[in-house]
Amino acid sequence: MLDNKRLISAYKIVERYTNEEDKKYFELDDILVDIAVKIIQYRIKNNLSQKELAQKLGISQAMVSKLESGDYNPTVKMLYEIAKKLGFELEIEFREKTECEENWLESSEELLDEVINNEVGEAA
Repeated sequence: MLDNKRLISAYKIVERYTNEEDKKYFELDDILVDIAVKIIQYRIKNNLSQKELAQKLGISQAMVSKLESGDYNPTVKMLYEIAKKLGFELEIEFREKTECEENWLESSEELLDEVINNEVGEAA
């Protein structure tokens, strides 16, 4: 049986076992879901319908629905305008991965291999 304290996140599994194109899809999807969650949380916290939020943002209810679904990829300009209207701060950060992050990824991959090998060995 797996020790829950040793489980690695699904994102690390994706990082390790998917091709580069799929990794890009998962990374972008993660960003879009984060945006969707923030918008949904704001709307619920402020007891707004999608239509009321749309009016506040100056967009259609259909666009709010698309944003909340995580399936729509808004422009940086649109995100900036939404953030201003909702009183959010928008931060976009471009940075290189540090050596520490690279080392952590490698050690995570080694641990994942160990966990998988142990589970396969126990199942056999």
